[in-house]
Amino acid sequence: MLLNLWNSVLRAEIKSTKPFIRTTEFLWQEGHTAHATDKEAEKEVMDILHLYKRVMEELAAVSVLIGKKSDSEKFVGAVYTTTLEAMMPDGKAIQMGTSHHLGQNFSKPFEIRFLGEDGEMQFVWQTSWGISWRVIGAAVLEHGDDKGLFLPPRVAPIQVIIVPILFSSQNTEMVLKKCSEIQSSLSSLGIRVHLDSRDNYTPGWKFNEWELKGVPVRIEIGPRDVSSGSAVVVRRDSKEKQSVGFEELSVSVQSSLEEIQDTLLKKSVARLKERTSEASSFEELSRIIEEKEGFVGGYWCGSLDCENKVKEKTGADIRLIPFEQPNRDESYCLVCNEKAKSFVYFARAY
Repeated sequence: MLLNLWNSVLRAEIKSTKPFIRTTEFLWQEGHTAHATDKEAEKEVMDILHLYKRVMEELAAVSVLIGKKSDSEKFVGAVYTTTLEAMMPDGKAIQMGTSHHLGQNFSKPFEIRFLGEDGEMQFVWQTSWGISWRVIGAAVLEHGDDKGLFLPPRVAPIQVIIVPILFSSQNTEMVLKKCSEIQSSLSSLGIRVHLDSRDNYTPGWKFNEWELKGVPVRIEIGPRDVSSGSAVVVRRDSKEKQSVGFEELSVSVQSSLEEIQDTLLKKSVARLKERTSEASSFEELSRIIEEKEGFVGGYWCGSLDCENKVKEKTGADIRLIPFEQPNRDESYCLVCNEKAKSFVYFARAY
């Protein structure tokens, strides 16, 4: 049984609230599934986790690390929790989504059973997973700049804004007609395009407004552009201006949108790498957290005492235990120096 829900949630958040990141009410997508076997449930957990990873990276252009939560950080009642963790430009981590393996920890007390192929009643194996509009908040934090929002093209409500450049009333009809033609041409290709034909704002004012709203590509068309058969195309990321002929405009815009999407993800990947360090001692971990922040990888013995000590002294907690563990014969906990069980990533978080 597979249930997918899109709904709002109310949670008792009364302090440290931040728009999209942590609010009393939020919108999310959540799933609840029941399976005949443990193996099927485990597959569901990982399938959803990797699907979420594609959403973060291919749509929101936010690079993430994936792995398991420690037992103290996992969903209460879960066998284990898998997580997606991103690193924001200010050095703080953000949990982008989770996928939980619940085992039979809920089906047994609530007697959720099915008739098996052997004719016997059996308890189901369950999973639960979800992402919220925190993904939007992370994209805003990751890509925004001093000019405002910068939305990745694949998720931007408006991918292209057309701004007419009007100097006199006699050229208005000619320019607006060409703008409308281009709007129709781009729309027919599935591009989300808007024509800002308002006559009570100057072109410069409109430029600033649409940059503030994060539209990836701007097209400027004035009387001289119509006469020359070209338009000025401006990219939100590089601010690069390019004169493009009307015949090549559709191809050029499509190419720019894909290049911008690719550039944003590459920047996110580079930032994640730059914000990831490794420590071999508690002192080194504390210093990096204080001076650089970001993810700090290190070995951990699995002890709750060591986990709590890091959190109490540095404000950082274990964000995830990566699936891919370093191949080392001998490793020791950076807190107590006892033999380590896992390589983990610590970070301060939202």
